[in-house]
Amino acid sequence: MSNLNFGKRIGDGTTYAVERMTGAYQARTLYETVKEIDQALARLDAGAYGLCEVCGGPIPGERLRAIPWAALCVPCSGSLVRAGARR
Repeated sequence: MSNLNFGKRIGDGTTYAVERMTGAYQARTLYETVKEIDQALARLDAGAYGLCEVCGGPIPGERLRAIPWAALCVPCSGSLVRAGARR
C-alpha cells in the first residue's frame, strides 16, 4: 500500500486512496469466501461435508445454514480463534 498517495493537502486524493483500499479489501474478502466455498464443494464430493476437519464430529445444521462453507464445528473453531489470539 506504499504506492497510495494521500496528497499534500487534506482531501487531495484521499477519497481515491480510501476507495482503492476499500476495493482491495473487498476483493480479498470475496476471494477468500469463494475459496472456502470451493473447499466445501470438494468436501461434499468426498462425502465429508458437514464433518469438522479437526475433530471429525458433525457440524450442526444450524451452523451450516448460517455458514454453508463451515469446515469446523463451533468448539474447534473457537479453539483455533483463541489459539490465534494468544500468538
